Amino acid sequence: MSNKVCSPTLKCGKIFSVNLPSELTINDPPIDLAQVKVNIENLKKPCVQLNYSQNIQFEVYGLNPSFSIVYRLVRTNGKTDGTIFLEEWSLTFSEVYATTIPNINTIEPLVVNYCDCICVKGVESFTYTLQLAKVTTTNCNYNITNEVISAIAICGTDSS
Repeated sequence: MSNKVCSPTLKCGKIFSVNLPSELTINDPPIDLAQVKVNIENLKKPCVQLNYSQNIQFEVYGLNPSFSIVYRLVRTNGKTDGTIFLEEWSLTFSEVYATTIPNINTIEPLVVNYCDCICVKGVESFTYTLQLAKVTTTNCNYNITNEVISAIAICGTDSS
């Protein structure tokens, strides 16, 4: 007899207060921005819908300003602490022509959704972490505000 249920559960995660770098290379350790832990122990064929949102405010100025940021989503197994890369997203701004521009301040919303249907047996929980994986700036300042991360876990289906 199975104790598996199919009632969805919602988990709100935590946001980390971090110092945002002006440069971060792929050789540097990533910076954790947000994290949510999801219990899947009692779900049959669990699927987890993750949602992360933020506002990114940046100011560009001077000659040839540019800004590039790469976000990474990873999943950590609650039992073994093994971490798996799931997805990356990037946001880039640059001037097409070599131009000196006046100071421009802008706020851009960013929303990331990811569905993770899990095929691993014998695991009670996973922790999902959204990270900064790479940052490059030239004549640019930025800040990340209004961050929220959440996850909905539910039973999956037999169809693909």
